Amino acid sequence: MTIRGRAALTRAVGFAATALLMAGCGTQTSGTAAPAAPSGGSTDIGRVHADSLDSSPPPQYGKVETAPPPAATPTGPCPDSGQRVTAGRAEAAMGLRALRLTLTNCGTGTVEVSGYPRLRPAEADGTPVEDVRVLHGTEEITTGVQDPGPHRLTLRRGESAISALVWRNTYDDITEPPVTVDRVGVETGVGGAQTVTPDPPLDLGSTGRLGTTAWRKG
Repeated sequence: MTIRGRAALTRAVGFAATALLMAGCGTQTSGTAAPAAPSGGSTDIGRVHADSLDSSPPPQYGKVETAPPPAATPTGPCPDSGQRVTAGRAEAAMGLRALRLTLTNCGTGTVEVSGYPRLRPAEADGTPVEDVRVLHGTEEITTGVQDPGPHRLTLRRGESAISALVWRNTYDDITEPPVTVDRVGVETGVGGAQTVTPDPPLDLGSTGRLGTTAWRKG
């Protein structure tokens, strides 16, 4: 074989080797192959979308009996006694009614109170309601409002004491008319009586029982 023939044979072998290498590179892949898509065509396997989450609030299983909310801040001049009695809004929960009385020392000196408020239930025109039995303590009405028991309090100017009135609108005798209280006279023991107007009126059912807690610091 001549020198020219050997050169031609060498070029042909080189071209063949290059072609084989290029073909082999075309069949290789880098990394790990992705899993095949399911028959439906979606590739969102194991993903959670925000629109699939339940954003509804948890269920409520009844209410918890709590102390009544505070009375509104009073306005106007301080009474001559140096004390002001106000009533919050009557609240109802699970059949329990509650009303908070607030006694505030709006005078210039100190005020001492103790025990339970003395109440005078009345109709809208001031006529006394005789069918109300005022209880010292709340045990006969509920265990949801605790009574601290009677003790002496000293209120400086601007300080307050509170008492809770609690009752239930219970009818255990349908032959008796419902007992309703539109106004309540409150005696603190250290001044004249003051009258508060509950909103709404006290609906005592046919039992007519009204429990009170002793005064405590507000």
